[in-house]
Amino acid sequence: MPNTAVTPRALIVDDELTNRLILRSLLKKLDYQTLEAENGEQAVALYQQESPSIIFMDVMMPVMDGYAATREIKKLAGKQFVPVIFLTAMTDEDSLQACIDAGGDDFLLKPYDRFLLQSKIQAMQRIARLNNEVQGMYSLIHREQEIAEQVFNNAVQKNNIRNAQIKSVIRPATTFSGDMILSEYSPARDIHFLLGDFTGHGLSSALGAMPVSEVFRAMTAKGFTPAEILIGINKKLRQFLPVGMFLGVQLISISHDLDKVTIFNAGMPELLIVDGQTRKIRHFVKSNSLPLGVVDNLDMRDIAQTFELKPADKLILYSDGLTEAWSEQDEEFGTERLVDAIENSVDAVIFDQIFDALQDFCGQRTQADDVTLIEINCVEDLLPEIASHEPVASRTHHFKNLGDWEYVFNLKNDRLRATNPVPIIINHIMEMEGVETERQSLFTVLTEMYVNALDHGILGLQSSMKADPAGFAQYFQLREQRLEQLEQGQITFHLAVEQIDNVRSIQIKVEDSGEGFDYQNLPDQAEQHGLSGRGIILMRELCESVEFIGKGNIAEVIYSWKTH
Repeated sequence: MPNTAVTPRALIVDDELTNRLILRSLLKKLDYQTLEAENGEQAVALYQQESPSIIFMDVMMPVMDGYAATREIKKLAGKQFVPVIFLTAMTDEDSLQACIDAGGDDFLLKPYDRFLLQSKIQAMQRIARLNNEVQGMYSLIHREQEIAEQVFNNAVQKNNIRNAQIKSVIRPATTFSGDMILSEYSPARDIHFLLGDFTGHGLSSALGAMPVSEVFRAMTAKGFTPAEILIGINKKLRQFLPVGMFLGVQLISISHDLDKVTIFNAGMPELLIVDGQTRKIRHFVKSNSLPLGVVDNLDMRDIAQTFELKPADKLILYSDGLTEAWSEQDEEFGTERLVDAIENSVDAVIFDQIFDALQDFCGQRTQADDVTLIEINCVEDLLPEIASHEPVASRTHHFKNLGDWEYVFNLKNDRLRATNPVPIIINHIMEMEGVETERQSLFTVLTEMYVNALDHGILGLQSSMKADPAGFAQYFQLREQRLEQLEQGQITFHLAVEQIDNVRSIQIKVEDSGEGFDYQNLPDQAEQHGLSGRGIILMRELCESVEFIGKGNIAEVIYSWKTH
């Protein structure tokens, strides 16, 4: 068979003809073809034209010396390994170090020794083979990472809320980010938003995002509270994560009325609530919990922080990669510069202003950690549309005689602290009736009835407390205190369903063991007692009928929908 091996080529760069002739002769005996240049400029041009496999570079030459030529060739070679061996008569340490600093891989002292030359060439060949193998492996890994990144984005990020009032970005330090963003509307039209930061960054960190996303979306869709979602995520991570790996997380829930935000901050930087009118920061919401995945039992209800929202307020969430970014002068960006960027953004979008300030500060400094930033503008356009529900005219009902099924759910004493009945009940209704189109409206009705029975009936809280910011915060603090101290109490749900012609109706009764209220004098436009405020107005819009029974501690609604 003919020999198809490619003869290696060497580039000899020396302004002395004699030196070139000697080296050419030695290389010919080692089966090398040779190319020759008299100065660095010619060497760079020949490298671009001929792509030699090894270069022998003199140091001192006219036009362009060996140092400059080597730096230019190494730049052109990029990740490809092209060995450069410096030819020099100098033996002092500074001169030899200068050769290495310029990008040289070895040096050969004049006069040349054939056996030393051969050994250096063989060493460079081994390094070149290893480099080719590494580059091949790198290409394969890079391709696999690209595929994994696409799968990750489709599985984790793709189903996030797309809304012009939400601006967010993740800038990974490597191909994969250890930061993650998840967002979803709850059945009650609240907005759940999660920013997570796994230990470290890269593929190992990103893998943890898959189970987190799965739990977050499944539990949000079923109507579980943010505290319950975080407990579920923590349990999953304790099963999944190796020792020493954990997840810092901010989970926020913006109410569908845009009047409050509940914040859970576990091991993350401060979350900022920015006044929509003045651009001044009204609240710095600090972490008050360990990250997720560290211990088995985290009671997330203890770390909930609830704040009043005003029109056009903005929420700023970020990972520590933002404030811990470094400049070329080894300074940290820090919280103070972040605050300045926010409060000085009078005529600019806060999100853009922050990144402009960060870019100006960091300059060409390599990013050391994942940087994530989120800006949420709390205006009406942020909310999803209310699911359509065609009103049904009032009619006479006979649930006891014509009912298809009944369901009773009773919560007592400490179970009122530990169990959220609404997702359980709504999922039972969906199992029995299969009316996904009515899920949102039914969930809203059940939530309003349960929250009012618990807050106003069992815990004795007055909605009038929320009339000012101080009272607003006190309301939710007092709620947690009374719930924690609760020893006796009971809430009972009774559901019955009937079909009349083409209309299906569900009767929902919620009875609490509280003292009730004077429902006879309840104005249509929201007296702040019992089922009150916007809640009762919304229920009257959604339900065929809403009424109170007994001393006001029993609420009964009839919710109807057309079946064809």
